[in-house]
Amino acid sequence: MLLLGTLVLLTGRMYAQHPVSGVVKSNSGELLPGVSILVKGTSKGTITDIDGKYSISADNLKDILVFSFVGMEKQEIPVDGRSAIDVTMRASTIGVDEVVVT
Repeated sequence: MLLLGTLVLLTGRMYAQHPVSGVVKSNSGELLPGVSILVKGTSKGTITDIDGKYSISADNLKDILVFSFVGMEKQEIPVDGRSAIDVTMRASTIGVDEVVVT
């Protein structure tokens, strides 16, 4: 009976999910709707709502969240056991020599 109890406990922890939520803003303080958030190395993801809020479940406390948005620098932020992660996205700068006009 003790062995069965231990097995159930370990199996439950193995499949446990860790909810993470937060708000994504620009460096000027504007809320960013439509930011993509992915758990690195998986196909699990979500996007921010109209208020820049998101919620996602990480399978592991050591997972890394990848935040990306058009015109902003991609950011990779480790969960590190946190349940709330607010992110400030920085504008991406492109040089004129990188723009192709057809």
